[in-house]
Amino acid sequence: MSANGLVRAGRAARLALHIVYALGLVALILIPARLTGQVRARRIRDRLVRHWCVGLTRRLGLRIAIEGTPAPGQVLRVANHISWLDIVALNAVAPSLFVAKAEVAGWPLIGWMAGWLGTLFLRRGDLHSSQRLIEAMGWQLRRGEALTLFPEGTTGDGESLGKFHARLYQPALLTRAPVQPVAIAYPHPLGDRSTHPLAPFVGEQTLTAHVWALLGARDLVVRIAFLPPLSSTETRRQRLVGQSREAIASRLGLGPEMAKTNIAG
Repeated sequence: MSANGLVRAGRAARLALHIVYALGLVALILIPARLTGQVRARRIRDRLVRHWCVGLTRRLGLRIAIEGTPAPGQVLRVANHISWLDIVALNAVAPSLFVAKAEVAGWPLIGWMAGWLGTLFLRRGDLHSSQRLIEAMGWQLRRGEALTLFPEGTTGDGESLGKFHARLYQPALLTRAPVQPVAIAYPHPLGDRSTHPLAPFVGEQTLTAHVWALLGARDLVVRIAFLPPLSSTETRRQRLVGQSREAIASRLGLGPEMAKTNIAG
């Protein structure tokens, strides 16, 4: 077996053990914690999520570089979306509840864990699902939760920014929660833009194939910039969406054309 094959095999074994460890955390600590009251249960949940995700980044060889400060408490964080690694990295830094596409709920094991961690699922193209999600997001924000939304609605290659869907910003306006833009980037290894980036999870690639590719990666880094929060009071939804998208595009250095407001819904 080649040296790279040995690295992958070793990482795969450690990853499998880490997943089993997650099942133990959920069954032995997280589920019983729900009986201790809302505030204490949330604190326990966030500590366990951060602990497990930090461990996962180490097993994947992913280093996190952070800029700025996550807004505490009731906040809607909106970030560009490149990979499922975004969720792992963000939870390793500042745990929150996530809004995810309904397909994630069907992923083996991951979907089950996501449900137990309070992930809110959206069935794209279903207006009834969208309305129920908006109500659930508003309820969680009123409880003082931090929510993270990927307003593009899908992953991208990291070299551009898609349209931001405005509808799911509504809970922030209804609850007067601040909106914090978050810019995520995976630099090319050693700054060589000719290399193929491994982090983006796009196209028809399966989760298993993507994980296997990542297990052989070196110098995998994610840069997360928590940008200044935007007030959701006394502002229109379209303006709030445009401000957050422009802030992210500017921080990613995507140029003035890409930074222009591009909003759907």
